[in-house]
Amino acid sequence: MIDIKQLSGLDLFRGTAPDVLKSLAASATELSFAPEETLFLEGSAPRGWWLVLEGRVRVVRDRGPRQHVVHTETAGGTLGEVPLFTHFQHPATGIASEPTRCALWTRRALESAMEKNPQLALLLLRLLALRVNGLVNRLDQRSAQPVRSRLADYLLARQRDASGDTISLGMTQQRLAEELGTVREVVARELFSLRRDGFIVSRGGGRYTIADASGLRRAGSATAT
Repeated sequence: MIDIKQLSGLDLFRGTAPDVLKSLAASATELSFAPEETLFLEGSAPRGWWLVLEGRVRVVRDRGPRQHVVHTETAGGTLGEVPLFTHFQHPATGIASEPTRCALWTRRALESAMEKNPQLALLLLRLLALRVNGLVNRLDQRSAQPVRSRLADYLLARQRDASGDTISLGMTQQRLAEELGTVREVVARELFSLRRDGFIVSRGGGRYTIADASGLRRAGSATAT
């Protein structure tokens, strides 16, 4: 059982009836994970439906020497809906990127909660629809944009979250490559290219100053031909 306040404070459950939240809180198990600890493995049977309460989880697929990030979830994000309801194995691996707490519902607990509160079934359907939409958008972005454009967009997003023009990558180049759907060597090459073109200045330790934001935006808006 988890604290109902932890659920009610998440955007996911905004406007959800109190009795639905009460049923969910009563039937959940809370689990904690250290950075780089695995929640579930690609090809494994699903344990249940996951909800990130705190922290960050990246879902990755291994393809030969490459590891691609399928999606990343922070507080309020959910995992495991598809394999849970299709009875398939996990199509990817879930890894905690930082100290993370999750709520976990077994299929039996979730079905029991849905029997008591049919509104929960509608909530899960909405989550599945959002998952499909998000994956389609991500695939479209990766097919339409070269790595240089995706990297530029990522750096600009980091700048928006920062208090000034100097930013941190927020992760290793290897992790960033996974996030962008490429390999570390390509990320390193594109960072060098952006530095050479005067868009960014390296400050060492994975930190950069955005020297030409408008030029970086132009690089981010480029599409593959």
